Amino acid sequence: MENIEPLDIIVILAYLVGIAALGIYQVTRVKSSGDYFAGGRKFSKWMMITHSLGSGTHADDPVGVAGAAYERGISGIWYTYAYLFCTPFYWIIAPFFRRSRYLTTADFFEERFGKSLGLLYAIMGILTFSVNMGTLLKGTGTIVSSVVGTGTPEWFIKLAMMLQDFGIYLSWNPEWLAIWTMTAIFVAYGFAGGIIATVITEFIQGFLIVIMSLLLIPYGIYKIGGFERLHSLIGDASKFSLSAPEEMTIPWIITATLITLIGIVAQPHIMEVCSTGKTEFEGRVGFTYGNFIKRFCAMGWALCGLIVLAMVALPETSDLHIAGLEHRENAFGIAIGKLLPPGMTGLMFASILAAQMSTLSAFMVAGSALIARNIYKRYIAPEASDKNILILARFGGFAVVGLGLVFCYLVEGVAEALTIFWGLSALTGVFVWAGVLWKKTNATGAWASFGVMAIIWLLLGPMGDKLLKPLMPDVSWLGLYGDKAHLPQLVLSYLPIGIVALIVGSLLGKSLKKDVLEKFYLLIKTPVGREEDLVKAGVNMIYKGHAEGHPWELKHPALVNWGGFAIGLVFAIAILGILYWLANVGT
Repeated sequence: MENIEPLDIIVILAYLVGIAALGIYQVTRVKSSGDYFAGGRKFSKWMMITHSLGSGTHADDPVGVAGAAYERGISGIWYTYAYLFCTPFYWIIAPFFRRSRYLTTADFFEERFGKSLGLLYAIMGILTFSVNMGTLLKGTGTIVSSVVGTGTPEWFIKLAMMLQDFGIYLSWNPEWLAIWTMTAIFVAYGFAGGIIATVITEFIQGFLIVIMSLLLIPYGIYKIGGFERLHSLIGDASKFSLSAPEEMTIPWIITATLITLIGIVAQPHIMEVCSTGKTEFEGRVGFTYGNFIKRFCAMGWALCGLIVLAMVALPETSDLHIAGLEHRENAFGIAIGKLLPPGMTGLMFASILAAQMSTLSAFMVAGSALIARNIYKRYIAPEASDKNILILARFGGFAVVGLGLVFCYLVEGVAEALTIFWGLSALTGVFVWAGVLWKKTNATGAWASFGVMAIIWLLLGPMGDKLLKPLMPDVSWLGLYGDKAHLPQLVLSYLPIGIVALIVGSLLGKSLKKDVLEKFYLLIKTPVGREEDLVKAGVNMIYKGHAEGHPWELKHPALVNWGGFAIGLVFAIAILGILYWLANVGT
């Protein structure tokens, strides 16, 4: 534990105690299940920006990006920049979630496609949360084990010897100690205050996320002697290219962008990320620009991977590959241990925990909504009171977290887990888009699309490699495209046929009743603030919450919609330009 000093421990403990107290205090503001799941839909633009940043940014991001950048070069940034050109679309997507007046994405599936698809999505959403939580927890463990090293601290040895006298035997595992400590804290305040506690704590944690992303860069650049020396130490010009000859190839980048755009609308936490603001405009600004802040932070993660690669060429740190870099995803943690002085290491750990817990608590609350509302109330106890739903939601979050811990044990690395998550989201994302854009889309088409894509993805993708190949080792094609570098081949194997199945199934199957379909489209087209129009039309609103219309949205909808999209596109192009400039500084 040579990289952790007493001052670091004090900083970490102060952060953990403070954030837990702040989150748990929010229990006083939770009066109903609507408060627990959606916070009354009263949050401001700044709260929505930090909520989106906190929910969308986690420490597994720098782990995966820095690791890929260490091995492949700055193109490793595409493990998060897969979403770069999706981000302008967030401006257009966000209002549909807010206008739906739903509490979960499963509500959308049931209202648009029927009861069976609502149940399917509830199950898929819980599984998606589990995969994502496991990814986050795996990232935390990877960082901690990289920084702490393999030695056992003396204080732990003394504690273990004392406890042996009482029949209690402890073993030192810093990775799982960090995972379980962090889990206990975010579960405590998520259990108490729901989405209100999550958003309030994210307002503070958002600043720490930026620190996490950028703190290492000045220390690293100073260590290696500047940007010009960075290039000379690495020597390989291809490491500064925005694409790579392997893994992050141009086809891989295009495929990742496409699949993330398809899947983003089906990620189960996006409903509350977009729909908990005072107006539609809060949702647009928060979802779009909270994520643009993340895109800026990602440059720090990629640069960190290059700095570690350059440090391997320095005489004093040339043994880094022996200290854990045989696995590329240890690069970020090793940089923390080698570059930061006492106190700053503690601040970095606090920032990492902030990034993780902000997302994990949001996932826990959104997952508990699926269990309490879309499974328990819908199928087990339709007459359950709001008080009972609130109680079950708090305890239902434990199940989601438990599944996440199981996945954390199974997955090998963060980059692998990310591609699994993208695949899961795309399986249902196809008919979310179709359900909004094409009125003929129906349950038959949705089931046909999901069934075909899920079977192909399970057989040829990473699950086929992990779960089925060990059972049938002689079947060579199982898991054929399971490696993360084979993302384009995997997507081409299931996405086109899934779209065809959706179209054919929808044309052959029975559509929703005309009046039901018309009410659905009226719901998502009616701006917030005009709920009286929905009441007059007899349209059901699952949870209205605070219903304030934004004057720009009401008076100039087309200008706000397409003007905001154009500005977002300019931001995305500018960020890519800054990345290109950064890659060439010092040449």
